[in-house]
Amino acid sequence: MDREKFYDEEIAKLRDSLFREKSSASAETFNNYFFSFIDRLLQDGQTLLDIGTGNGYVLSELLNRFPQYSLNLFGVDNSSVMVDQARKLLREKALIYLGDNSKLPYKEDSFDLVTAKNVTSICIPEIKRVLHEKGYFIFREYGPGKGLVEISALFPKERLIRSRNLDYYCSILKENGFKIEIAEQHKIKRNYTPEKLIEVVKSFPFIEGFSERDEKEILDKFNRSLEEITSDPLIIIARKKNDKI
Repeated sequence: MDREKFYDEEIAKLRDSLFREKSSASAETFNNYFFSFIDRLLQDGQTLLDIGTGNGYVLSELLNRFPQYSLNLFGVDNSSVMVDQARKLLREKALIYLGDNSKLPYKEDSFDLVTAKNVTSICIPEIKRVLHEKGYFIFREYGPGKGLVEISALFPKERLIRSRNLDYYCSILKENGFKIEIAEQHKIKRNYTPEKLIEVVKSFPFIEGFSERDEKEILDKFNRSLEEITSDPLIIIARKKNDKI
């Protein structure tokens, strides 16, 4: 899937409206959990890169949650629409670049921390390249159910875009010279109206070739006023090893 083409103006507006809505208690709790790991590693004066930054949510939250730190913040995304949104949100508080995760527009040894939240495609060798020695990668993604386990079960696995488990990510990180310090898979429940469920499905790369027929299939099965859906977020904290040792 071409991510640049996927994130058009319509999808960007949809994602923005979803971000602005008050999160469920379970979603907010897990968000707090994710940022608590970043907080453990933050130090004044650090340089941090958020890859697949989208509308700049992670960088904005870092500024709001941790005003006690003076941080040099950078973000990169390969969607020009999302880059424009992030720049409007963050203005001069972070430098946002248009670029691809497989060829990050930064020099080697540039960052103390690299974060990635719900990023469909990451390139571990590039993350390693731009990290300082013993720098950290903080990764939050969804597992095989893509955050919508019961919806994922309706479709053949080959139609799920990059449906991957915790071991897959840990293996690639280890192969590329990272030490895994934390690796956790979670299961949490969230409630959606049928309409909101469809909005969420459409808001990120989830089902290859998603169609009106697919939408109808979901609504035929999940049509109660509130549907309980399982989310399967994972978190990995990995430290770059010193290759000279």
